[in-house]
Amino acid sequence: MATTIFGHRGIPVKFVENSISGFEYLAQHGEAVEFDVHLTKDNVPVVMHDEKLDRTTDYSGFIKDLNFSDLQTVKLINDKNRKDQNLVHDEYVPTLDDVLAIFNHSNIQLNIELKTDQFEYPGIEESVLNALKAYDLQQPIIFSSFNIQTLKRLYQIDHTQNLAFLSPFKIQNPVQFMANNHFQALHLNYESLLESNIVQRIWTVNDEEQMKSLFLRKIAGIFTDDFETAIQLRDTIG
Repeated sequence: MATTIFGHRGIPVKFVENSISGFEYLAQHGEAVEFDVHLTKDNVPVVMHDEKLDRTTDYSGFIKDLNFSDLQTVKLINDKNRKDQNLVHDEYVPTLDDVLAIFNHSNIQLNIELKTDQFEYPGIEESVLNALKAYDLQQPIIFSSFNIQTLKRLYQIDHTQNLAFLSPFKIQNPVQFMANNHFQALHLNYESLLESNIVQRIWTVNDEEQMKSLFLRKIAGIFTDDFETAIQLRDTIG
């Protein structure tokens, strides 16, 4: 099986990360997408990577401390550390529903990361699962988290969910670890790649030599900021 290429937060080399524009572009040109979900103070699931608004919006503060109505006037901006993106005007922090609507009835595979490694966001698992019921998503959804308790709660709610544990560290006895926790995959960084036949998806791979090595190994998936370059490179390898 060829490696699946996930657009990491959309396509950040062209559009502001986790923006509607980026997701719409991916829906037209990509094959899989990864994005992150938080809960507002009034329990609305929204899509953004950071717990704080400071890096990618014109506002500051934690998502968890704001009601959704407060976010509706917050505008996305370029990551302050990047200079290579198209500036998106008048784009707002998208809700989970906004993003799911883009991929409704599509064959794009979704990886939804629940960003509970700093804050638990009580009830986020049920909120996300309930939101998904309104959409027709053709590919199985992957749920990932650095927080093993989040994945355990997802399993308790629905034993059929496709769960992946995120880790920056090498996992000891990965086959047993996955079986014990009902995980279908491990999502690791390049340095933590395992010499194993388990399902691994590697983040965040922007170096072309690293991409080549992963494609040759037939690794299950990679997450990248430039899915177009990755797809072209994979296709040349065959």
